Amino acid sequence: MPSQINPIIRGLLSSQYFRLFLFAHFIVGATSLYPEGDASKYLVFVGEKISLSRVQPNKDEIPFDYQFLAKYRVLEVYRGSYAGDEIEFTVFDHYGTPGFSEHKHVLLYLEKHDGHFFHSKYQFTPLYKTRDGKWAGAYAAMDYSHSFNENTKIKPEKIEFLEPVTIDISKYESEDIARWFPEPYFQIKDQMAIAVYGNYIDELFKLKQDGVLKARGDFQ
Repeated sequence: MPSQINPIIRGLLSSQYFRLFLFAHFIVGATSLYPEGDASKYLVFVGEKISLSRVQPNKDEIPFDYQFLAKYRVLEVYRGSYAGDEIEFTVFDHYGTPGFSEHKHVLLYLEKHDGHFFHSKYQFTPLYKTRDGKWAGAYAAMDYSHSFNENTKIKPEKIEFLEPVTIDISKYESEDIARWFPEPYFQIKDQMAIAVYGNYIDELFKLKQDGVLKARGDFQ
């Protein structure tokens, strides 16, 4: 933490980056920036990465989050409306490169502000094709464990993925493996977690909508 706090804050208050930062953090907050029921600002879609580029701050700006410009192919619109085959949106991430960019296909959550789409911070679900041609995700421990989903009626089910869904767990501690990749939902073998159970898109979305997104007041 820099020692000269006041000059830094004075500089931030006049910076464009700070205004973007405030917006990014408002969409993480418990209340929405927009009136409830205005579904036109929300877009949930199945996407495939085209590009992800870092947006560098100006020399006089001190970033609180990393900022990126993402370009994705729109494979299927799940909620909202979007006519194009490709979409660009802004991403803020406090930890670095956003996690969703590591997966080929993801269910992404966007919000529109002043005609531009922003990623709903940290919210995504990796998706994989099933043998019956649908999209599904592995058991979503983070969403099932959210306090708002304590009494959810949604249950994980066995999924026949078209190709094995494997996750490298070699860098995880044993207690974290038990928490995030519990059996029988995953098979643990050779430092890999192999997905056995999961959910289809409808239920994956519902878990987020009733959990973390409800806590934020978004996508209701």
